[in-house]
Amino acid sequence: MTILARYISREIAKNFGILLVVVMGIYLTVDFIEKIDNFMEANVPLGRALLYFGLKLPLILVQVTPVGVLLSVLITFGLMSKNNELVALRSSGISLFSMMGPIILCGVTATLFVGLSAEGIVPLTMVRANKIWLEEVKQHQMTTTQQKDIWLRGEQSIIHLKFYQPDNMSAMGITVNRFDRNFNLVQRIDAHKGVYEKGRWLLEKGIDQRVDSLTKGWDVSYFDDRQVDLPFAPDDLARAAPQADEMSFLQLKQYVERVRAEGYDATPYEVDLHAKISFPFICVIMTMIGAGLAARGRIRDGLAISIVYGLGIAFCYAISFFLVFMRLGYAGILPPVMAAWGVNVLFLCIGGYLLINAD
Repeated sequence: MTILARYISREIAKNFGILLVVVMGIYLTVDFIEKIDNFMEANVPLGRALLYFGLKLPLILVQVTPVGVLLSVLITFGLMSKNNELVALRSSGISLFSMMGPIILCGVTATLFVGLSAEGIVPLTMVRANKIWLEEVKQHQMTTTQQKDIWLRGEQSIIHLKFYQPDNMSAMGITVNRFDRNFNLVQRIDAHKGVYEKGRWLLEKGIDQRVDSLTKGWDVSYFDDRQVDLPFAPDDLARAAPQADEMSFLQLKQYVERVRAEGYDATPYEVDLHAKISFPFICVIMTMIGAGLAARGRIRDGLAISIVYGLGIAFCYAISFFLVFMRLGYAGILPPVMAAWGVNVLFLCIGGYLLINAD
């Protein structure tokens, strides 16, 4: 590695470390302020609360690494541009593409770090963190015999769901058993599907069986759709529906195959499956965009402008990736591959255009 490559790599790594500490500190502070009231209301010990936030650190690290890489490249090259170091290098015959080696190396290193962490560390820590939040803080009473076989206990009811889909707040294969105070079965409702709308569950294609108070016989009625008050909401099913960040790529792939085999819609999980591969690569793309912007001479005013540029680009990526492409993929409007990779391709084109014009 040349002296120039070592210098650029060292500066990017130094700025990345500083930014990572700052961004993670802000992230944790906001999350702590938002959720500490819930821990206090549930009388959860402080040690358990700190353990919960500690277990979330790997996920936060994975999420903020692309932003940190982008900002570190922008700041490094912004300062070099402001100090006319880039002008000196270019006037010495060193092209931008000859300086891209250490930049791409930093991006590839960040990509490997994000990918390996998301596969090996995040699933283990998020399972424990979610368990603390849902069982100790939210105090949900729920049993799952399988990932798609969900049992919930109400005050005088036991409810079974065959499959729950969190993206559209719907459940398949709903059975509601209601009991009297002596735990005698007095009503049973079976429905093909249930959708949560306006604070109530709308059951579709079902049968209602209930005990007649006079004859003690069973009255049976069929319905196409009926609104029913059930003692749980979509938030209560958060642990029942497996989260993508709780599974590795292979586990998620196997889960998608099982959901398909049982005849359910696995589109949201297919989108998450492809996103597990596509997300780490944004680190390399962000380094290209940062280098292209800095080398074009757009960032000459130092740290503040560099951070503004970086946060603006990260915000645009987050809006495009999480709120547009991924949502369209979950809804089945875009194929899972396009939903997960579309933004990466778009930003790769932007980064390539900036680099070509910069040189």
